[in-house]
Amino acid sequence: MNKKKIITIIIAAFAAVSLGGILVGNPIMAYNNHRLKKAVISAAHQETVALNEIIPFDWDAVYTFSPYADKAEIEKTIGFHSTSVKANNINEGMVHLLFVKDKKVMASVLGYSDHLGYRIDFPSKVTFAENALFHVSNSDGIVTLAYVPSGAV
Repeated sequence: MNKKKIITIIIAAFAAVSLGGILVGNPIMAYNNHRLKKAVISAAHQETVALNEIIPFDWDAVYTFSPYADKAEIEKTIGFHSTSVKANNINEGMVHLLFVKDKKVMASVLGYSDHLGYRIDFPSKVTFAENALFHVSNSDGIVTLAYVPSGAV
């Protein structure tokens, strides 16, 4: 293979990966989002779950944000800037979760629970260290994990 062909192949591969990243976003985050959905939905038959036990990737904290939270507000809350952070300026009633590990966004969920098939409800932040418990309910095909405050079990 000549040098020109090798360079053309390398450029084409780089362009394909770049285009894929633009269209799909971070592939690791997309994979973690998929694994998160699968894990939460598979917990539907349980009464309570520990978040630490069902989340299938490493995380230090998970955050949720109110409707219309802008990117700057979200980044201030999580303590760092990231291209993975999206403003929740679409509508009320959306699930907005950011799972963070070592100042990196590991999973980012922004969507309606009826489309996602699940929702995780908690005040604003849960850390891995808390080993937080969640009550599980399943209604209308949506699995809901509702935060159980410490000592309420």
